[in-house]
Amino acid sequence: MNQKTKDTLERIVLPAILAIALVAVAFWGSEQSALAEEYKTSTTAMYTRAFTELCDNINNLETALGKLRVTASPAQYVLLLDDVWRLSGASVSLMSQIPASHIDTADLNSFVVRLGDYAHGLTKKAVRGIPMTEEDQAQLAELHNACIRIGAELNERLAVGDIPVAVLTNDGYFTSEASEASEAGQGEGEGSGQYEEQEGLEEFPTLIYDGPFSESTEKQEAKGLTGNPVSEEEARTIAAKVAGLSEIEPQGASDGTIPAYDFHGTYEDGREVDISITKTGGHLLWLMSSATGGAEGVPDEAETARFREAAEKYLVENGYAGMRATYAQYYGGCALINFAATQGDVILYSDLVKIWVDRETCGVIGVDARNYLFSHTERTLNAPSISMEEAEGMLSENLTVKDRALAFIPITPQTERLCYEFKGTCGEEEYIVYINAETGEEEQIFRIINTEDGQLVM
Repeated sequence: MNQKTKDTLERIVLPAILAIALVAVAFWGSEQSALAEEYKTSTTAMYTRAFTELCDNINNLETALGKLRVTASPAQYVLLLDDVWRLSGASVSLMSQIPASHIDTADLNSFVVRLGDYAHGLTKKAVRGIPMTEEDQAQLAELHNACIRIGAELNERLAVGDIPVAVLTNDGYFTSEASEASEAGQGEGEGSGQYEEQEGLEEFPTLIYDGPFSESTEKQEAKGLTGNPVSEEEARTIAAKVAGLSEIEPQGASDGTIPAYDFHGTYEDGREVDISITKTGGHLLWLMSSATGGAEGVPDEAETARFREAAEKYLVENGYAGMRATYAQYYGGCALINFAATQGDVILYSDLVKIWVDRETCGVIGVDARNYLFSHTERTLNAPSISMEEAEGMLSENLTVKDRALAFIPITPQTERLCYEFKGTCGEEEYIVYINAETGEEEQIFRIINTEDGQLVM
């Protein structure tokens, strides 16, 4: 190689090769950095999802344990214990998806596994006819309090986005002595501390209602539709009257289970309103507008009474008479009140109408009558086989009753049962228990959740 060629290699070729190599390395590094960032985002999302679902499960464990304290039905007792076992299994599965750097699962895992194992042991005892002892009741109360404390800590960390949490400990939440005492008298293999996986845990649902039975829609047939067919023009006249507008525009029709004509209008202040009128009978099915103000929080008793009276008046004027206010929530400048139809002294919880009242003007700005129109019909009311006093005597002694009523509650979309409704407290928590008026069996338990925006029912 002559000197000229050598100089050319040193001055041009070698720097070019090095530059190409540098670009290639930079490109490779950029790709690796992007892959690493993508992996980080993916794993962070997975950890966040698992942690969020773990919080939900702990909350549901606390609710199930709370209901166990007020149930007096052997069937409900076994079902709730099964819920606890299934939720504990789901929680263990979720904790396995969270690395130790995110949450120290040792103590929490041990607590949840033993909680599920304990519930499973109680289930086997109940199936053999062995009654719950005072020690069992005390242990369940302790476990309930433990879940409250754990849930509060986890929920607080979730609320502030503190997913990489510090160590969780459960000292004193569940002692080995208590576990061993609770297992006394159990058969071989019960309460042994061995966790058994149960299929379908990921399918166990979380159900939270804004009132008992408020989502019991989608029946096979709309029983509440009465009257003759109406034309679109007739429905338009009804919609304009309901909305308080002189002009309202057709928006086509909905041909679902409850066929309806749809309309749209605008108020002088610019607020828009959507309305649906049923094709059969011209009933108000749906109305929704926006609030004029932004009041938040639970109002005082005087305001609550005004909102309720305004809603009741509106219902009567639009063909929904004989309704009783049940539960309410307050948000976005509105009071959302659930109204259930009545037949004599019996509350018909399937026949619900939801009413939104503007807190500033006290005018009705929203109506959802789907439940009512799906379900409303004259019921055959047979006299209860047991008295209310007898039904109350079947309640758990842990429930302090504050209010009583007789009600039809939905069991399936097609079936209902006549029950006594008892609202009461257990400690600082509020519950609703339904006792079958024919058999005396405990049909359902709901826990009332009081929030800054009203009441939720779980």
